[in-house]
Amino acid sequence: MKIGIISLGTQNHATRRLVEASLAAGHIPRVLNPFGFYLHIGGSGAPIYYEETPATDFNVVLPRLSASTAQYGEEVVAHFEWNGTPVVNRSYAIANARNKFRALRILAQHGLPVPPSFAAGSTRYVDRSVHQTGEYPFIMKPFEGTHGKAILLLDTPTSLQSAVGAMCDLHQDYVIQPFIRESAGNDVRVIVIGGKVVAAMRRTAQAGEFRSNIHRGGQGYPIELQNEYIDTAIRAAEAMELNIAGVDLLETLAGPMVLEVNPSPGFEEIETVTGIKVAEAMIAFAVEYSKAARKTN
Repeated sequence: MKIGIISLGTQNHATRRLVEASLAAGHIPRVLNPFGFYLHIGGSGAPIYYEETPATDFNVVLPRLSASTAQYGEEVVAHFEWNGTPVVNRSYAIANARNKFRALRILAQHGLPVPPSFAAGSTRYVDRSVHQTGEYPFIMKPFEGTHGKAILLLDTPTSLQSAVGAMCDLHQDYVIQPFIRESAGNDVRVIVIGGKVVAAMRRTAQAGEFRSNIHRGGQGYPIELQNEYIDTAIRAAEAMELNIAGVDLLETLAGPMVLEVNPSPGFEEIETVTGIKVAEAMIAFAVEYSKAARKTN
């Protein structure tokens, strides 16, 4: 089977492992730079090319989009879908998950527990939103972002007002949430593939840091998930319509709370911590997904 892996980072862990897992299973993987695609609507010839060659013979496509490739990459994924190529995560699902505020809305619409959150287009009524949402300190993070970048911890009305004002001036959209103290510096990352939990770990922030992201110096530890957490992670991936997802959960006094859902989760640390071969599970699912999709067409 010919497997297309859309990724700009040809040497990063996830891409290398997916290539290894594909080859080990007897498949033909090809890493595809999203900016190497040429997309056509109308005219003559194929609708999608990779460099000089029509990209119409892939059995299945695995998108691995980053912040820098998401906008054009989502169009590439949509073009593959239009061409009838099975894609494990659909373009609209990727776009919904990457927008943190939109994702929270979708999760809440499906009855999943999420942090109280608000977004503001000006500073005029921020105080009212604060009173409706929670108590200081607040976390402020961009609608779209990864690895804990550009996240602010704001502990006074003045700092929050100033931050919101600055972001409005810069036309940047941010989601604002109360800092959940019982989960401070910890979260749970769960890999969900094909509606099943494949691996999970607890992430703990380094001393003096409130973000538990591995890219921020956080450490991962094995965890035995309770059924409530398994069910919440699976429901979150299903609500976002993602076949492959990294679901981040907070451990609160009221139970699991969905922080966000990642459509292209990294898995180096979770493979190291758990010993579970996540890449192999992703490739196995992609192959079965392709076969099922072909049968229905």
